[in-house]
Amino acid sequence: MGPNVGNPITSRTSPHRKYVAPERPEPTRPSRWLERLYADEPANCRRALVPFLRNLLYFGLIFAVCRRYQTEGRAFQVLLQVAGLAFPIHYLAPYRWKQGVFIAASVAGLFLVFGTGVGAVVVGLSAVLIGVGRMPVSWNLRVGILAGLTLFLACGKPAALFELAPPTVWPVLGSMFMFRMLVYMYELKHARKPESLIDAVGYFFLLPNYCFMLFPVVDYRTWQRGYFAAEVHDVQRRGLEMTFRGVVQLILYRIIDQELLFPSSQVNGPGSLLAFLVFNYLVYLQVSGQFHVACGMLHMFGYQLPDTHHNYLLASGFTDYWRRINIYWKDFMVRLVFNPVVFRLKRWPQPAAIAAATVVVFFVTWLTHGYQSFWLRGTWGFSAPDAVFWGVLGCLVMVNVQLDARRGPARPRPKPRADEPAPGIDYRGLTIRGAKILATFATITLLWSLWNSPSLAAWLDLMARGLQAS
Repeated sequence: MGPNVGNPITSRTSPHRKYVAPERPEPTRPSRWLERLYADEPANCRRALVPFLRNLLYFGLIFAVCRRYQTEGRAFQVLLQVAGLAFPIHYLAPYRWKQGVFIAASVAGLFLVFGTGVGAVVVGLSAVLIGVGRMPVSWNLRVGILAGLTLFLACGKPAALFELAPPTVWPVLGSMFMFRMLVYMYELKHARKPESLIDAVGYFFLLPNYCFMLFPVVDYRTWQRGYFAAEVHDVQRRGLEMTFRGVVQLILYRIIDQELLFPSSQVNGPGSLLAFLVFNYLVYLQVSGQFHVACGMLHMFGYQLPDTHHNYLLASGFTDYWRRINIYWKDFMVRLVFNPVVFRLKRWPQPAAIAAATVVVFFVTWLTHGYQSFWLRGTWGFSAPDAVFWGVLGCLVMVNVQLDARRGPARPRPKPRADEPAPGIDYRGLTIRGAKILATFATITLLWSLWNSPSLAAWLDLMARGLQAS
């Protein structure tokens, strides 16, 4: 780390090279219209025909696979077509127009998927919410007004106060604002300069949101800073790879859901219980696949974002599992809940502060999942299995965090010297890690079956039937 300062001795020109004629630079070719930059454009926006056509072909192959297997229904197919049409337009447009093209494509996708009635109401209510968040009044007053509007809309939805509004409006509006508005207001509170209106509109009107109501909690600052933060063709290619991985997971989910998963009523022994637990948990591939596709599609328009999941089936502990699965949610909770609680408890001993913050994080996660269910499904979704799931998982993560803190950071293995033989395979370490992965996977599948059970009695009955000898 630190500045890259060359050695003043070794960086000097060698004597035998001092009088050698310098190499002549290759003559530059006149830039073509696809290779040039418009005025005041960042270098990462440079256009080139061959890399773009390669990425466009890659997207075409993904689109063909999704059409062939009818992945995720009509809304997804429509938005793939919108993205395919907007992709070259956004690429060729001047940099100052690109965000406008993306927003126009997002609004067009909203109207094409849900129709004129739903689209008009969503756009109108979105304008009200964004406008309130940007009012020239104190931050506390804006938050109070937004909280009042949320309560008014939440009460009006089940009470039929808005009889003219189509019922589809509420899950769409909730998916767009229920968490991203919290992130946006948090950033406005800590921003050092005013945020632009076009960034706010683009952040809430994300194109893939209209086919995936369960949408990842994209961080506003990460989304904003990632815009053309790297060479555009590399960002597009990474997004297409992410999209492809998501499509593969969605196809695997369909195979598991339609061919392998069976009702819990058919569990009548250890073998069928094991199969049910595994396949019931692997249904989560639908969520991880959708998140990959959604964030991969945003990469196509220059937004460089981190991975949403990272090999969560290979987690070797409960803290490791929390870090790998739904990474955006973990970051959301750490930033808005965990860090503020730890800061408030800075006078406490560190283990106690971390334990208290972990408990608060999982309690808030339980509440916000119910809040999410209210907007997306119309019911709060609170139940005894739901509370037990988050309570047990929170306790396991809390214990794991305390153990990790006591052990301290793992020491990196020293690199062997050049004259030393390469170290052999650490079979003991691999065996221990494999056992941890299996134990974590078994525990999570068991908790997942509890979370998806209609009641504690139903889950206990499932366990009783599965553990009895066949």
